[in-house]
Amino acid sequence: MSARRIVLYFLAFGILWILGSDHLLALITSDVATLSALQSVKGLAFVGLSALLILVLGRLAERRHQRLQDETNRQRERLAHILEVTPAVLYTLKPHPTDPGQWTVDFVSQNVEDMTGHAPEVWAARHDFWQRHLHPEDLPRVLAAQARLAGCDTLHHEYRIRHADGSYRWVDDRLRLLRGADGRPLLLTGAWLDITDRKCAEQAIQASESRYHELFEVNPLPMWVFDLGTLRFMAVNEAAIAKYGYSREEFLSMSIEDIRPAEDVEHLRRTVNIHRQDGGYGYSGEWQHVRKDGTRFWVEITGHTLLRDGRPARLVLAQDITDRRQAEERSRLISQVFEATEEGIFITDAQNRFVSINRTFSRITGYSPEEVLGQTPALLKSGRQNRAFYAELWKQLNTEGRWEGEIWNRNKAGEVYPEWLAINAIKDERGQLQQFLGIFTETSSRKSAEERILRLANHDSLTDLPNRALLADRARVVLATARHQHLPVVLMHLNLDHFSAINESLGHEAGDQVLRELALRLTRCLEPEDTLCRLGGDDFILLLPGTAVGDVAQISVRLMDAVAQPFAVAGQDLRLSASIGAAEFPENGSDLTELSQAAESAVHLAKREGRNTVRVASRRLQEQVQETLALARDLRWVVERRELVLHYQAQLDTRSERVVGLEALVRWQHPQRGLVPPGRFIPIAEESGLIQEIGRWVLDEALRQMAAWRAAGLPVVPVAINLSVSQFRHPRLPEDVAEALRRHDLPAHLLELELTESVAMEDSDFTIARIAALKQLGVTLSIDDFGTGYSSLSYLKRFTVDKLKIDQSFVRGLAQSPQDEAIVATVINLARSLGLHTIAEGVETAEQLDFLRRHGCDEVQGFHFHRPAPAEAVAGLLSSETL
Repeated sequence: MSARRIVLYFLAFGILWILGSDHLLALITSDVATLSALQSVKGLAFVGLSALLILVLGRLAERRHQRLQDETNRQRERLAHILEVTPAVLYTLKPHPTDPGQWTVDFVSQNVEDMTGHAPEVWAARHDFWQRHLHPEDLPRVLAAQARLAGCDTLHHEYRIRHADGSYRWVDDRLRLLRGADGRPLLLTGAWLDITDRKCAEQAIQASESRYHELFEVNPLPMWVFDLGTLRFMAVNEAAIAKYGYSREEFLSMSIEDIRPAEDVEHLRRTVNIHRQDGGYGYSGEWQHVRKDGTRFWVEITGHTLLRDGRPARLVLAQDITDRRQAEERSRLISQVFEATEEGIFITDAQNRFVSINRTFSRITGYSPEEVLGQTPALLKSGRQNRAFYAELWKQLNTEGRWEGEIWNRNKAGEVYPEWLAINAIKDERGQLQQFLGIFTETSSRKSAEERILRLANHDSLTDLPNRALLADRARVVLATARHQHLPVVLMHLNLDHFSAINESLGHEAGDQVLRELALRLTRCLEPEDTLCRLGGDDFILLLPGTAVGDVAQISVRLMDAVAQPFAVAGQDLRLSASIGAAEFPENGSDLTELSQAAESAVHLAKREGRNTVRVASRRLQEQVQETLALARDLRWVVERRELVLHYQAQLDTRSERVVGLEALVRWQHPQRGLVPPGRFIPIAEESGLIQEIGRWVLDEALRQMAAWRAAGLPVVPVAINLSVSQFRHPRLPEDVAEALRRHDLPAHLLELELTESVAMEDSDFTIARIAALKQLGVTLSIDDFGTGYSSLSYLKRFTVDKLKIDQSFVRGLAQSPQDEAIVATVINLARSLGLHTIAEGVETAEQLDFLRRHGCDEVQGFHFHRPAPAEAVAGLLSSETL
């Protein structure tokens, strides 16, 4: 009860008492003495009654106040309980007393410490504590949002706050601004909610969507999602579009029944019903599918049931197993023939141990597979044939790869029986023995067995084309007929360009698929009397009787067109090219060996001249092949016989024309042929594997000569040595270089190693590591013939090389070809921007020197200054005033 109400009650009581008591006393008595006594009693009664009234009113007020206090306490406890259980952090802010633009913490709930690691007292201590803990990336955005609060009175935004442990937590912040009657801000109330888990979930969803893109859209195998209710496609990836021939729009208007043969639709529907009931991930079997062009192929289906756009759907992956099915079918047929034939068949390994037998073998010999496998045919020896018989058998088998005749064997029961046995040696494409195939039978069934063996022995297992052995048989007949009737014959060698990249990037299965398809295409380009043979790898031989060299161009066009058609492999359309070499009988050879060598030489010429082209062999080319073989034989002894010599060509500073370096050039002093230039024998050395030995000799001899000049008191300059591909990739190259420098007591800066551009770009990661290892030795490194290949500038800047050498093919065109001038100027500028020196080789005229000098080339070498010379002549150069 309020004080005002108590006063009013007391006034009312007092007035009523005074007026009522006086009137009552007047009615009781008129005696003055009695009236005076009653007035005193009345006064005392008034005081007592007033005190009683005040007591009653006070007690009523206290009780009401206590009820209010109790309700307040209950509300406060309820609010405290709410604050304890709510995940949100509640807070109020009030304007800063001295800076109205800032806010200070008025109240913050205790759970702020759970969210941020900082107690409420810490938050209240500094008005900028909140701002100092915002994530730097969020700060500008949050401050801009806070500035807008003055105009809209409410704000909802999300940002990151730094926890006491240094991590960041995402908060959802909702604020409301309370204003006074004059419109000025009075209080800011807000709530924080920790949404870190939600943000992590969102990021996980984004990552999941990214993985979905990688696993679905970029998957090389066809994938799609279809509606389990309507069977309509909901999504397809690029591999499915490429494999089936439909566009994405066409797919999305179709159902999965449209890619199945009509006879499979009912089976498909039953399978889908199972997926509707069971769901989950599982294998869906092997099915025939139909492309847009109507062709059929086999696929293996796996799938997973999921929800997409709220509807049950199935994610499907399809793997083309057509080749596997065909191989399995062939294997099944072969197995059936193997087991069902009336002939006994056995296969042994190269050590003549049984690895497989058929049922007829067991029926005739009485031995089960378990008793035979791992044993040798000596298990069946009867003793009727002597040692000379078996020696002749093995002699013929080893020399001719085949033996056939009658032999007596003994079965498990000890009975001796005769059989007509044919044994064939099975070799791989390199001629290495793999297995022996034996068939023993009655005479009436021998012919069919021979035909099957011949098929195995004379055809390529991958493409089913004739192999080298069958080609040789047919070539003998064709060439004999051509020689007798004076008819032309052409032998062509076809080799795919960059085929190894397919095996390396897509796998050997993809490469095999290309070869099988190519064999079919090439076969369609030929006449029935022609022979197409696969030698191995990606090499094919075509034997064309009745074809003259004048017809090669037309035939080659057909062949190269067949190669150029896209190959659908692993969900991709591959486009290939081929290099072809042709040789004519008898101009380029009188037998298969000579024709093959001539055609192979022509193929190599086609490769060197840019690939995807045709070259025809000549007698001169064949003679070069023979000369190359002779050089290769002599080259094996060149180091031992001390036939190698080094010549040195000076390298000069472009400005001063002073000698600043030498390049060591190896020469071969052949006892019969005289001085053989490196361009003639270095490629042979690389091909034959002798380049390592020659390279080590060049390194050691160049350093030995420098040490000798140095010991003689001559001023020495760095010497440059070319490294071949195999030298550069040899694992011990850094150790060999370091050992040679130690052996001749020379500082590493006097040695420069030149790498060709193709070597440097062949395997960038390896090159970076190898160059770093060489640079640690202190030697100088340069890239030779720069600009003749294709350089990756992103890798070039990572190579710690010192110098770029401009190829003489560009230098030769200076002052004549604007294109060569532009290339040379670009290389010089590129080197300068990368902090590299440049040297131009093959400088032969003053005009070339002037151009190089004007454009800032650092060094030059060439006939304009000095020709390569032996060490004795170079010693005079080093001691002259030129240096």
